Amino acid sequence: MVGVGSMGRNHARVYSELEEVELVGVCDRDASRAGEIAQRFGCLATTELDQLLSLAPHVLSIAVPTSQHHEVALAAVEAGVPVLLIEKPISDDFDHAAQVIAAARRKGIKIFVGHIERFNPAVRVLKELIGEGRLGEVLSIANLRVGQYNERILDTGIILDLGSHDVDLISFLYGERVEAVSAVASTSVHERGYEDHASILLRFPGERSGICELSWLSPYKVRNIFVTGEDRFALVDLIQQKVTLLGSEPEVVPVPREEPLRLELKAAVECYLNGTEPAVTAEDSIHCLKVCNAAISAYRTGRVVEV
Repeated sequence: MVGVGSMGRNHARVYSELEEVELVGVCDRDASRAGEIAQRFGCLATTELDQLLSLAPHVLSIAVPTSQHHEVALAAVEAGVPVLLIEKPISDDFDHAAQVIAAARRKGIKIFVGHIERFNPAVRVLKELIGEGRLGEVLSIANLRVGQYNERILDTGIILDLGSHDVDLISFLYGERVEAVSAVASTSVHERGYEDHASILLRFPGERSGICELSWLSPYKVRNIFVTGEDRFALVDLIQQKVTLLGSEPEVVPVPREEPLRLELKAAVECYLNGTEPAVTAEDSIHCLKVCNAAISAYRTGRVVEV
């Protein structure tokens, strides 16, 4: 485990709970933080990535700040780690992401990008409902993701940090790539001047739309998906893992409650154990990165940006 901040320590916890996994080490530039996590889960603590890689791990999770993904991933590829799980987004830079993918392909290494919301049981149920035609043809998917600003996020704005969840989710639910993007955004509280509120409009084939409403200015946390179909409307609460269909009669669809991160990391481990392909590919995350960068360009220029 590389990076044991707020997200990485949860990776370490889940890996330590999986029967088929031995957590062998954690690496963090903060020695006391690495030591705390290592003591809790009984593994090596180090501040040196080379020392962690010398253990020859089968799976390596990368949960460092986005701007450092490239450096850590390339070192892991060079060391020949079979499976890399990289927290989303794959990088903050398209060229850096492409370098990581090319290097991994040359060595036959699998890259699994941690778009965790795909593993939310409510999303899985919604995807099935759409595939079964329960909503009719889907015309619009609108996601609302708001909450308070986390001061640890210094190297990126809300579009890349939170918006990447929803760009990927909407593309996943449609099973299509985004064609064009428009956006408005503003900066209010971010310490380094990145955008902390954004409204993004995505155009998909067939004139279908995706809408992402993002804010770090809300006093309460909301993670909702609204799906407009020709026959029915779906409301999804990602926090409560609840799916409701609205039509002539409201219907609450059963959702098996599970921790999305546990499902995600089990899928990454299965890539190594069973030779399966990553559920979220590097190419998926490259598309997401392109769309997020297009949204940033769109709000800065006031233009629609083709993807």
